[in-house]
Amino acid sequence: MEDNYKSPKKMKKLGELFSVYKTRFKAPQATVEKVFIETVREVLGYQIESKNVSYTTSTKTISLQLPSLLKNEIKLKEKEVLNQLKNKIGEVESPKFII
Repeated sequence: MEDNYKSPKKMKKLGELFSVYKTRFKAPQATVEKVFIETVREVLGYQIESKNVSYTTSTKTISLQLPSLLKNEIKLKEKEVLNQLKNKIGEVESPKFII
């Protein structure tokens, strides 16, 4: 009789089982826009309407159709807003630019 016994593989943690999907799935455009609006409200205290925000997935750029004064306020806190988005959405799918 041959010895075909192999010891069992080490069990994976439950969180590791879904790590593959975190890199494959992309956040929908509307979700990124919604999270951006929430983040601006948290960081700056301004309420932006969704019709004034658009997100381009291919370039990872958020475009704003806002008065220049409000746009400048957001640009001043751009790093903080983008870091918050990275924490909420994830490093891979978070926007890189705000224009």
